[in-house]
Amino acid sequence: MRPMTIIPKAVLLVLFSLIIPTSAGVYLSIKEVTDPMTIYIINGCAMLAGCLLLLFIIQKSRFHLKDIGFRKGTLGMWIIPILIIETIPFIAGLNKDLSLSSFMSLCFFMVCVGLFEEGIFRGILFQYLKQINLSTAIWGSAVLFGLGHSANLLSGKSLALTVAQIFFAFLFGFVAAEIVALTNSLQWVVLWHAVHNIVDQMTTGQTHVELQMLLLSIQCVILLVLAVVLWRRLRMKKVFNR
Repeated sequence: MRPMTIIPKAVLLVLFSLIIPTSAGVYLSIKEVTDPMTIYIINGCAMLAGCLLLLFIIQKSRFHLKDIGFRKGTLGMWIIPILIIETIPFIAGLNKDLSLSSFMSLCFFMVCVGLFEEGIFRGILFQYLKQINLSTAIWGSAVLFGLGHSANLLSGKSLALTVAQIFFAFLFGFVAAEIVALTNSLQWVVLWHAVHNIVDQMTTGQTHVELQMLLLSIQCVILLVLAVVLWRRLRMKKVFNR
């Protein structure tokens, strides 16, 4: 498939990834929903609907589910730095306003987010870009994933913190793409994505911006090192030449 054919498909997939959560957000704003559990459930249902639409898109594409990455994947030593990354936010403490029912709703929501976004960015989008080459697939999916989070600039949060979060999203997407390239599976990145979002909500309370920036910076450094290590591993395995 030629790049000029792939690029429009990539743009449409990114737009699709934004439409679902935006639609849910607009609905919640119109209805003025403030209850956390209800917000998680509605967002989760929207993401679940997005997953079903994604399955339809995959069926209409030239790929099978196994091609996209819906298969078992082996676990590597990269899990250790990832576990460290997901432990760091707990330094800020727990969100005490999160009830058990809200937590269960949060888990439902974030599992759907993991399936939806990984199915798009490290799934079908990754496979389209891979037809150019693997390097383009890794860099392209990571850049588009980071840009997809640029909508956070409209959230009203600190500009520096928001930019740092976008950079983190890029690094997250880069490492996740490398893991998919090594394992040929979405299994672990879907789980990682869901766990990361759950941890983020569990530990985001009244934390000062300065502490959030510090913890996020540490996570970014670890992700950057992991990205370099995995890139070298891919080169050693000569995956780029396949």
